Amino acid sequence: MYDTIKFVIKESDLDNAICFLEEIPCRISIKSTSSNRVVGFLKNMKIEVRNTTLIVQGSLLKYFKGYNYAECLSVWDVRKSINKLSNELNVPMRQAVINRIDIGICFSMVNVPWVYWDCLLHSDGYFRSNIKQETLYFDKYDSQLCFYDKKTEMKKNREVENLECLKKINVLRYEFRFKKVTSIFGGVVRGADLYSPVFYLRVLQKWYDGYMIIQKGFVSEVDLLRFGGKKEFQRSCVALVMGQFNLYEVLDREFAQGKINSKNKYDIKEVMKEAEKLLLDKENFISIIDELTNKVSVFYEEMKKSVENVSPYRWDLLNRMADRSLRV
Repeated sequence: MYDTIKFVIKESDLDNAICFLEEIPCRISIKSTSSNRVVGFLKNMKIEVRNTTLIVQGSLLKYFKGYNYAECLSVWDVRKSINKLSNELNVPMRQAVINRIDIGICFSMVNVPWVYWDCLLHSDGYFRSNIKQETLYFDKYDSQLCFYDKKTEMKKNREVENLECLKKINVLRYEFRFKKVTSIFGGVVRGADLYSPVFYLRVLQKWYDGYMIIQKGFVSEVDLLRFGGKKEFQRSCVALVMGQFNLYEVLDREFAQGKINSKNKYDIKEVMKEAEKLLLDKENFISIIDELTNKVSVFYEEMKKSVENVSPYRWDLLNRMADRSLRV
């Protein structure tokens, strides 16, 4: 669930005396340095030391799993990944202040992702932006919802190896980005909070609510199409044409001009009557956005249960197992 996280920690926050400018450079791949600043990377995580402040930012999921498209981090995975980061930097990142949190998940969809954008219409307080076809934003000062084509992003980042396994599917990613963490949660959030069950569920709830409050519409050109079989597809195509103009009038004109005989007219009319049922049958008129909404709901319920259905004994056991290798 968690993706990009921004950790900020000061030397004064630590119990033990440490100099970041001396300790951190030997543990990362350095990209640039100056008298009081070091910038580099630890795997995918960007590491920056500014005097006595350490800033770590990047995808926690990608750091821990190596990718961020197929799975999400459980509460214990979050704990283990933060412990791993702490060990590699020799800094207790559980004490760091969290300045940004991105959470998201990828969904395998029937259609290419951008088809769904026209169905996501409006969310109060957010500015809707669809500058590029493959990305849709709902933005405000403290948070942002982002929907995008994950495969397009991976191509842009040249993740060729990972892209191969997604070749035959459409991958839509929905992220909720907390830009002002302290403001949204009403207080300072630290690294250890990320694997707190209570906080984890709060973040999950905001991700879910963020999507659900979006006003949704439908795209009739796509929603009318049915792919259950040859006849169903043909009927839906006729319904699509009937939705654009008066096909009965066209049929009468063609008959009057002698272009079709009475039998042709009767047969075509029967097909049109069947197609008309699709236009009038509101119960079967399901918007394509329902596909995404259902996937969001299922994921939300599964993640919620994965936290709520764990006994106190198992929580304690899993936490101890996650902390087994922690050195700082």
